[in-house]
Amino acid sequence: MPILAPVSDFAGVDRSLAVTAYQSASGIVNLITPTSAVVVGALAIGRVPYDRWLRFVAPLLLILTVLIMAALSLAVML
Repeated sequence: MPILAPVSDFAGVDRSLAVTAYQSASGIVNLITPTSAVVVGALAIGRVPYDRWLRFVAPLLLILTVLIMAALSLAVML
């Protein structure tokens, strides 16, 4: 975050929007990270292979990514 504040100032974007973009990207990455204890633990308890879960969640991740990009773009324009 210390790097993103000057970059957002340079780009003319509000700092709170840079924080929102960072948190959104972090949330999406945490859904697919195979080293996340929550993801791996839940998949192990449910006996679901990681590749099968990744194929199942891929459309959701794509939809979320498009929605987040649209919301951030709208916020930048406003």
